[in-house]
Amino acid sequence: MLSILNILKKHHQTQKSKSGGLKSPDSGLDFIGQRTDRLSHDDGEAAQSTVSNVSIAQLADKNLSSERLERVKELYDQLLDCAKKLYNPEFAFSADFKSGFLAAIEKALDFFSSGSRELLQLSLADYRNKEDSLYCHAVNVMIISLELGTGLGYNRQQLLELGVASLLHDIGSIKYLELINKEGNLSDEELRKVKEHPFSGLEILNKMGGEFMAGTVQVISQEHERLDGSGYPKGLRDDQINEYAQIVGLVDVYEAMTHLRPYRVKFSPPKAMNAILSKKNGFSTKILKIFLEKIGIFPVGSMVRLNTKEIGVVYKENQGLPLRPKVEVRLDENGNKLVSPKQIDLATNLLVCIEECLDVSGEKAGL
Repeated sequence: MLSILNILKKHHQTQKSKSGGLKSPDSGLDFIGQRTDRLSHDDGEAAQSTVSNVSIAQLADKNLSSERLERVKELYDQLLDCAKKLYNPEFAFSADFKSGFLAAIEKALDFFSSGSRELLQLSLADYRNKEDSLYCHAVNVMIISLELGTGLGYNRQQLLELGVASLLHDIGSIKYLELINKEGNLSDEELRKVKEHPFSGLEILNKMGGEFMAGTVQVISQEHERLDGSGYPKGLRDDQINEYAQIVGLVDVYEAMTHLRPYRVKFSPPKAMNAILSKKNGFSTKILKIFLEKIGIFPVGSMVRLNTKEIGVVYKENQGLPLRPKVEVRLDENGNKLVSPKQIDLATNLLVCIEECLDVSGEKAGL
């Protein structure tokens, strides 16, 4: 269980801090990092026996038309297909690698410019299958990074550059797929090899040839660097790290923690944020503040227990109120499934609040 008061306290402390950021999460907090942090699903076991199935996309907007929903899913699939091609060594070495994904990123930017959040919500959902984890990770990191870039006031060209760089950020990992997908802890030697993937990514870019958008080389080589010098591969510090790489570095950690991995269970979003906020001086406070504002502590699809002991799923966020989203209650205080789920807006029902976030999503638990 996670104390929401601790999350809020750490959030306020981070916003007031003048130290320059947060430290990089260590073991268990990286897409390819140490495998030592393991979590339990005990908090969610009681809810897993329910049978009603509501997808995150359905929860995102009750008034979302089926036509628009299909367009969002189609775009996500298009981005996923681009990632599969880009992360294929044979395709990556071809000269026309740009042709397949620039248009898709432009479409994603159109969604963000319209204020739509459905694509973002799809990026927070569970992976469809473990075989696509690397490709889904790349797409999700791109989508969340674009959300942060929008919050930082980036213009369209900057967002396009960030989108390209973030989609390609882990391209060097294709050389180490067997190790990345290995169940259990990596040996020190295996971990050392995997940490060479930024250099492998640069080698792939060089073999592609041609010009690259601003920030692409820096994101691939620097997204594991941290402001306090604790990152890799070069131990860069502060302004030595490109801002795009700082954005992608934070998103990379959060996305990996909140999705299932072969070596551990997923973290709930608040638990992931708690782990990140508990470290100091690794991430930019400016970027972290935007992350909390744009992504929130309880993203759509989070399964939560209220102070009334009822259990429900977050179906919509309230901008500016990260601790008080809209919740669809599906289990009563005794754990019985409600025949007719009820919706509560915590922004207006001030006597009701989230007591804890369970370690499984509502979709996974069958809520």
